[in-house]
Amino acid sequence: PRLTRLAHLIPVPSPPHTARSSLSCSPAKATNTATYLVMTSFPPTFTPRTLTIPHSLSSSLSPTILFAQVSSPPSATPDSPVLVFIHGYPQNHTLWAPLMRWYEEEGSEVLRRFRLVVPDLPGYGKSRKVISPDGSHLANSKREVGRDMLSLVDALFPSNPPVVLIGHDRGARVAYRLAKDRPDRIVGLNVQDIVPTPVQFKRLTYDSTPRHVATFRMYHWVLLAMPPPLPEQLIFSTPEQSVWYARHSLTSWSGPAAKAVYDQELMDSWCEQYADKDVLLGALEDYRAGATVDLEHDEADGDHILSLSSAQQPSRLSIPLLALWCPGLQATGSSIPAEQEAGGVEGIWKARGPEGEKTRAKEVETE
Repeated sequence: PRLTRLAHLIPVPSPPHTARSSLSCSPAKATNTATYLVMTSFPPTFTPRTLTIPHSLSSSLSPTILFAQVSSPPSATPDSPVLVFIHGYPQNHTLWAPLMRWYEEEGSEVLRRFRLVVPDLPGYGKSRKVISPDGSHLANSKREVGRDMLSLVDALFPSNPPVVLIGHDRGARVAYRLAKDRPDRIVGLNVQDIVPTPVQFKRLTYDSTPRHVATFRMYHWVLLAMPPPLPEQLIFSTPEQSVWYARHSLTSWSGPAAKAVYDQELMDSWCEQYADKDVLLGALEDYRAGATVDLEHDEADGDHILSLSSAQQPSRLSIPLLALWCPGLQATGSSIPAEQEAGGVEGIWKARGPEGEKTRAKEVETE
């Protein structure tokens, strides 16, 4: 299946410029599997980099190791924006490989004009970070991981360049938090296939039609967030079992279409990493943070508010926001009255982005 091609996809900073792209709700869709026999490979303009940065919480903790594919065109200047593409669960940086190959095939100006960073989130793929020793999960919170992403950019490009964030799933949550925390550095944001984390948890409700329809779809939000050692023992009884669970998760979410949507090499790249228990632990800490400290940070910004008549409203971003989602995300929330009162996924994001044309929210049909 080919990528859904969308214009005006990446919010590019002033001076305004239209960057044609082809992100979709499944960024890892292949444009031409006959051409790209190695679907996890990146174009030759990219260089794999592994960097060590100080731990975001304390210098007394072991440094964080971050892996990324990096592209920097000759025409880039110290002030050129850096585009950071952040994957979600249970994937890694290879989620974006087919998109980068499509950019190359099309001769896209994205590769010619911008510096690109495609990282593994801490704990995923080849990136590693020491978890919070006090059990708070703060080290893997979206705030701290966002700091890691910005530290990675600054280690690669020390001129403190402006940054555009493109995030899918968990990566979109990292991008959204970083955009709120650092409007001085983040100049554009694209979130894919999410609603804010507090809104997502509101979907775990009895008041849906049919009852608990959303709860069953997002059971892993609870399972993966359970305190240790429960999910570790259930999922990692053996390395093979851990790989099986990752594969089961992807195929159950995508249904019979999974084999058509995801190339086998990509599936293997994502699922086989879970034979390493450190990768599973990174994912679990991601979800544990999402169910605890992330909610505290988001509630401080009013992200738990859905009612348009509430005295308190969510804080708005000041930078251009593009929100994209698949029909399934809208369908899950359509059974919840409070979410529909807020205008569905579109209304939720328009209440959090800047007013007017700087916020675009669009449902994307998959092919």
